[in-house]
Amino acid sequence: MEISLSHLRAFETLLRETSLTRAAHQLDLSQPQLSKILARLRAHFGDPLFVRTGRGMAPTARALEIAGAVRTILAASATLTPTPPAFAPARSERSFTLLITDVGAQRLAPHLMHRLDTEAPGVTIRIVPPDARHLHSMLESGEADIAVGAFPDLVQDIRRRRLFEEGYVAIVRRGHPFTAARPDRDTFLDAAHVLVQARQAGHAHANAEARLAEIVPRSRLRLSVPSFATAAMVVRRTDMVAVLPANLAKYLADALDLAIVETPSLGLGSVEISLLWHERFHRDPANRWLRRTLLAILGRGYRPGTEAARAVQEP
Repeated sequence: MEISLSHLRAFETLLRETSLTRAAHQLDLSQPQLSKILARLRAHFGDPLFVRTGRGMAPTARALEIAGAVRTILAASATLTPTPPAFAPARSERSFTLLITDVGAQRLAPHLMHRLDTEAPGVTIRIVPPDARHLHSMLESGEADIAVGAFPDLVQDIRRRRLFEEGYVAIVRRGHPFTAARPDRDTFLDAAHVLVQARQAGHAHANAEARLAEIVPRSRLRLSVPSFATAAMVVRRTDMVAVLPANLAKYLADALDLAIVETPSLGLGSVEISLLWHERFHRDPANRWLRRTLLAILGRGYRPGTEAARAVQEP
C-alpha cells in the first residue's frame, strides 16, 4: 500500500503532538480524516504506530524507529517547495510549544496571550521548562518551536537572535533599611537572604545563583526556594533580601509593591537572553510569525545603555 508525503506529515505531526485532536488542528483536517490516514500508515508499516495511553497517543517502538527517516524525507521535500504556504494567524488553530523558564514565562505569558486574543484567537501555547539535555532534539524534531534563554553551547544547526543582556538587582519590602541608603558589600551580605535555586538544567541564571551561594555567609542564607516569584512573596512580608534578574525584579516589584535596590559589586556578571530555533524551521511561515511576535513583546520595555538591562538592537 503506497503512502505519500501528506501521510508522512501526518505521522510526524502525531509524533510531535501526541494527540489526534491537536494533530488534526495542526494539519487542518477533521479527526475522521486523520484517523483514515493513520489507518493507512498502520497498514503500510504493519504496526499500530501509536497507542492510546493516559497521556495521549504514545508512539510504538516501530514508530520511534522510523521517525528519523520520516523527518529526513520531509526536510528534503521542503527544499523542493518554491514558496511555503502562507500562515494566517487569525484563522489558525495551531499549537506552539515554547521552551522557557519561569523567569521568562512570568513576563512573557500575559503579554503573549493578550496579543493572541486579538491576532490569533485560535492559536494555543504550551510553555515547557527547558532541559539542556533534550533542548536540541526538541527543536530539531519540531516537538518545540522556539526556546528562550541563554544556552551558549547550543550551536549546531541552531539559529539565534539576541534579545537583551541583563544583570542583577535586589528586591526588598517597602520601608526596608536598604531603601534609605544603598548598602555596602559587607552590610548587604550580612542581611538575611532568600536564595533562589531553580535547579533546572540549562537555567540561564545558574551561574549567578552559584555565586550567591558562595559569597553569602551560610548563616545568612535563611531560605532557599525554587522560584523567583516565591522569593518575592517572602521578601514582601519580611526583612529578607532576594537577588533577581533586573527585568524580572521590576516586574515583580511593580506587581507586589516592592522596592528595588542596586547591589554592591558581587561579581554576578550578566546574562544574554536569546530566541533560538532550528534551521529546519527557519523559513517556516508559522515559526517566522511566532518569532516576530515574541520579538515584539520581549524586545519592548528595556532601556538601552542601562547597566542592569540593555536591549540589543540588531538588523
